[in-house]
Amino acid sequence: MKRIDMHTHTNASDGVFTATELIQYAHRKGLGGIAVTDHDTVEALAEARQAALKFKDFWMLPGIEFSTEDNTTEVHLLAYGINETDQRLTELLQTLKESRFNRAGKIVGKLNDLGIDITYDQVKKIAGDGVVGRVHVARVLVALRAVPNVQEAFQRYLNQGQPAYVPRYKLTPFDTIPLIHQLGGFSVLAHPALMNRDELIPKLIESGLMGLEAYYPAHSHNEVQRYLRLAHRCGLLVTGGSDFHAPPKQQIRESDLGQCSMPIEPIRRFYETLKTASKRDDNQKGEFHAETTPEL
Repeated sequence: MKRIDMHTHTNASDGVFTATELIQYAHRKGLGGIAVTDHDTVEALAEARQAALKFKDFWMLPGIEFSTEDNTTEVHLLAYGINETDQRLTELLQTLKESRFNRAGKIVGKLNDLGIDITYDQVKKIAGDGVVGRVHVARVLVALRAVPNVQEAFQRYLNQGQPAYVPRYKLTPFDTIPLIHQLGGFSVLAHPALMNRDELIPKLIESGLMGLEAYYPAHSHNEVQRYLRLAHRCGLLVTGGSDFHAPPKQQIRESDLGQCSMPIEPIRRFYETLKTASKRDDNQKGEFHAETTPEL
């Protein structure tokens, strides 16, 4: 049975592969499809679509990973099948991109204050044309031999509570989930065990959350079973993904592409049913739920 990895990243955010390289790697791994879910950007989706067309029966599910926050808890939301050309999304992603640039500059300043000779230009060179993130700062720190690896860079300097941490521009999950649906997509809570606030999940469901990423490399067996039970009890879609950024030994996480995956057909049927319903609603209402657009 063909399978899909529903959580992957390209160099448009903090992965190392281009969209084309990612699709080729997925095909070599024997996957029947992947979802491209870069952090706060959809810039790789057009290239990924074209690359996927070169392989027979390979499905590229368009997505994005929104970084949101509830108080001090990071809540990562995977959005699949959204209308990536919608002006509301374009404006939001531009705001997020600018905030990431500003954040990276402040992080560099803090590292300079700590005596580390790092420049913003070095970070931007690592990021290329993609969205700048902390991982790009971490990779420069490794190149400068200030730390032995990316994980150490986060633990010593970049994680919350560490000396070079800078808070990011905050989206709330309770505004972002409705927006995902207004853009024609469906929302899934990424790696819920890492959030470590299961009591927040019922509130997310009330906001319209549709799925849980139960299968994830860092989830223990007991955690997987817990989220499977929760999804079944609440009528949520179950998904799985590797959170792939780079081949093993080149990244923070040691998970390889396809390490966590799902049978492709149930996901495809869910997606097609959702899109059919969205088109029906669109035809009935004229403008696509614009009257309920949240203030973001």
